[in-house]
Amino acid sequence: MNDEIGRNYDAFYAKRNPEHVYPVEFVVRAFLGNYPRLSNQANSYAGMRVLDLGFGDGRNMPLLSNLGMKVYGVEIGEDICLRASERMKRLGVEIEAKVGRNRSIPYDDGFFDHVLACHACYYVDPGTVFGDNLREIARVLKPGGRFVFSAPIGTSYIMQGARSLGDGHMEITNDPYGVRNGYVLKKFDQEQEIESALAGMFSDFHIGSCRNDFWGIEEHVWIVVCRRSN
Repeated sequence: MNDEIGRNYDAFYAKRNPEHVYPVEFVVRAFLGNYPRLSNQANSYAGMRVLDLGFGDGRNMPLLSNLGMKVYGVEIGEDICLRASERMKRLGVEIEAKVGRNRSIPYDDGFFDHVLACHACYYVDPGTVFGDNLREIARVLKPGGRFVFSAPIGTSYIMQGARSLGDGHMEITNDPYGVRNGYVLKKFDQEQEIESALAGMFSDFHIGSCRNDFWGIEEHVWIVVCRRSN
């Protein structure tokens, strides 16, 4: 299944290979916004290291670079990394992209000031659980480093018809894009479930949500900003 989803995503991004890319809205808001329940924005991101975990087509990388950060990325296939690296070079964005997975990030302990996982960290490899992903993300973050991520709400389109494997782990059976069928994703139904799953490794939680209907694709996700515990 590891190889299959890698092939699926490589084909997906090869087919959708835009010249320009644009950041996801919640990412812009998480790094630049100031809200009643999220007011801990950095005065400056200059020189900080950020990992874009599961960066896909690299759409958030220009934003991260424009903020002055040193941008690193991890994806599941070499071709995805090469394609995004070439696109970023054309856009004048310097990145380092490596092959890895949520449970196996090829960087040293405490290497990053920030980890961004936009629609990414909840992919769970066979023989592992979501907690394994969290431990690996915590490992590469500095104490006090910030973790910004999204995760599916149980009502999201991707969860329709999925088979429950327990503890919010869902085997996908009805992916309209034909990429994730047979793969396991972690979902959350309540905010408290997020804090419980991350407790001990992360703290200072700021949780919001997005419930979008993109012309029949009902994408319901939690958006979370937290910090690695010291």
